[in-house]
Formats: sequence, C-alpha cells, structure tokens
Amino acid sequence: MVEAKNRRPEIMADNERKRQPASKDDLVAVKTELKKEIADVKTELKSDIAQVRSGLANLDQKVSTLDQKVDTLGIEGAKTQLNLFEFKNDIMTALREFKSELLSAFEESAMKGQKYDQKALTHGDILNGHEDKLLNHENRITLLETKK
Repeated sequence: MVEAKNRRPEIMADNERKRQPASKDDLVAVKTELKKEIADVKTELKSDIAQVRSGLANLDQKVSTLDQKVDTLGIEGAKTQLNLFEFKNDIMTALREFKSELLSAFEESAMKGQKYDQKALTHGDILNGHEDKLLNHENRITLLETKK
C-alpha cells in the first residue's frame, strides 16, 4: 500500500477509470469517433475504388488496342504467307519453263550435232571421191589423149 501512496493521483484515476464500465458519455464519444473513422475509411475506399476503376478502364483500352494490333498482325501475316506462296509458285513455274526451254535447246543442238556428223561423213566421202579423181586426172588425160 505504500506504493499506492507514491503514485500520482491522475494515473490512479485513469487506472481506476479503466476498470470501470463505460459510461453513456464514453459510448457516445466512441460512437462518434467510430463514425468519423468509418466515414474516413469509406472516403478512402471510394477513392481507391475510383482509382482501380480508372486503372481497369485504361487496361481495357490497352487490351482493345492490343486486340486490334493482333488482328492486324494476323491479317498481315496471312497476306504475307499468301504472297510467299504465290511467289514460290511463280518461281517454280519460271524454273519449269526455263528447264523446258533449256532441254529443248539442248535437244535441238544435239540434233544439229548429229546432222553435222552425218554431213561430215557424207562430205568426207565426196571429198575422197574428188581427191581420187584429181589424183587420177593426169592418168585420165593421158588415156584420153592416147585414145584419140
């Protein structure tokens, strides 16, 4: 009990008051304070919700923009693929035509070569015949002169 005498009276009053049930004034004060805090929290929540909604609206707009870009890229990709397919077909057609022309030219030159070989053989025989005649020309003239 000696300790209780050394304590300050307001601390004792606070301690004793804490042990006492709340009065109507205390309840009204707490109620008023809680209403104020609830109103503050409500205001903060409304502000936060407005910010979230604004952020969601921005995200929706960005998603819409991305959807449009993806659609555009898909269409452009399909167009590019079609162009490449057509380009490939054009190249293949040109190569087939070139191959056909090349084979035709090769066959034509091979046929010309065969004709030249045949003509060379024929001309060779003709030239050999003429050479024989030229070599025998003197003999033939001599024979003709003797016959006269």
